[in-house]
Amino acid sequence: MSRVRIQIAFTPIADDDEFVLGELTDELADDLREIGDARRVERAAVPGAKGVAELALGVVTVLAGTETGYVQALVDVVLAFLQRHTGRRVQLRVGDIELIIDQPTHEQTDELISTVRAAIERAGP
Repeated sequence: MSRVRIQIAFTPIADDDEFVLGELTDELADDLREIGDARRVERAAVPGAKGVAELALGVVTVLAGTETGYVQALVDVVLAFLQRHTGRRVQLRVGDIELIIDQPTHEQTDELISTVRAAIERAGP
């Protein structure tokens, strides 16, 4: 089975602080673990700084399968996250293809699934 790494980032809103963003990032990562190996993204360590690299807020990667079922599940998880957290947008990056997801209609969701699937197939091994 082919797998591809997908980066998913959500936009913060005005009232967000680091705690809220951290909690939401963990929630999204937990949701995405249902379909693949999901991890929070680490920020590069500052040169000369001591300690471990920090985790980026609002950014998760998932190693997901390229089959249609995985793509459908990925889109479903992202849309469910957006429904629970209105006012946010999600940026989905597959290779060099970047998609912005807001609150799509059913027709747009079908198109989104096709677009994500094509991007995954193009970026896959």
